[in-house]
Order: sequence, then C-alpha cells, then structure tokens
Amino acid sequence: MKRNNIFAAFTVASVMLFASATAADTAYNDPNNALPVELRYAGRVNNQPLIQLTFAGSKEENLFGITVTDQSGVVLYSNNVRGENFSKQFLLNTDDLGDAVLTFQITSRRTGRSVSYKISRQQSTTEQMNVVKL
Repeated sequence: MKRNNIFAAFTVASVMLFASATAADTAYNDPNNALPVELRYAGRVNNQPLIQLTFAGSKEENLFGITVTDQSGVVLYSNNVRGENFSKQFLLNTDDLGDAVLTFQITSRRTGRSVSYKISRQQSTTEQMNVVKL
C-alpha cells in the first residue's frame, strides 16, 4: 500500500513532513487532564513543513504512546517512547499525502491520560506590489 511506504521512511527518520502552512495546535481533550506535551509547526525542511512534538514529562510520567491516523481512521504511525524531557520531529511527504487531515493522539501509558492534535493542510497565495516614490 502507498501509505505504508510513506510511513516506512517516517519511522526510520523519526521525522514527519507535512505540506501545510500551519498546523492546528488545538487539543480536543479537557485542559485539566492534559498531558505535558506540545505539538507545533517548526518550520520547513526541503520545502516541506516540519512538525515537532515536545515532551515535558516527569519520573512518574515518562512513557508515552504516539498514534497518527488519517481522516479515515487508518493508523499511519504508532510507537511508544520513553523519556522525561525530549522532542520528536515528524516529516511527511506531502506529494503522497495530499490534503489528508492527520490526528496525533499522545497517551500516557502510566496514567492513561491523553491529548489529541489535528493537523490540516492550508495553502494560500499572496501577491504584493510595492510602489516607491523615486
């Protein structure tokens, strides 16, 4: 399958590239039950957007599960990570994903608390004209 090939490189590189000008950084869950994680747009690499997942865990909360699904519910990436304070970068090939809407679900394996982020592609074209008096 084409999607499996996309995430084979994704898993090896631990990098996810997504052709989006912005990443929706909105958590779906109750903020009082939120995990110490942040997902944000971190720039572009080779003209592709870079998404960074930052963990600020503790000794009690240092084992997390990461699952990435598309809008159809197909699991594109799933992995468990261990650590207290670290970052993980994701890079997707947008030529293959197109306008797919991705959902990142991060779950604490110790407490069961979780947070979800939705990433969607937005493109815009801006034209600017400057008139300067000589």
